[in-house]
Amino acid sequence: MQDETLFAKRIRIGRLYDVYGSLLTARQQKIMEQYFYDDLSLGEIADAGGTSRQAVYDLLKRVEESLEKYEKKLRVLQKEESIQFELRGALHLLGALTEEGLGDERLQKIEDIIRKVMGDA
Repeated sequence: MQDETLFAKRIRIGRLYDVYGSLLTARQQKIMEQYFYDDLSLGEIADAGGTSRQAVYDLLKRVEESLEKYEKKLRVLQKEESIQFELRGALHLLGALTEEGLGDERLQKIEDIIRKVMGDA
């Protein structure tokens, strides 16, 4: 269970970095990429950067807090996930239409979903 939680947290931080990474300093970006994308250990990053393992750890924690703060204020990732959920629903309805033929009620539901995603609802 704990491994799943750590894995989910790591994925979330990676997704937050994808969205908000450009708001970080060049140094923060480099260390995040070394740790998350290159899978380097704290010690390897510290050695390469001429700093301590603790300094790298502290920087990663501060960056994680910053990314979460950006998401709390801007909610870009939350909005993206909501859009993806709605689009999956639309695809499901489209699949049903393909299998059974067209139906006016279902077309209206698709239109409603699209309007909701676009913010027109």
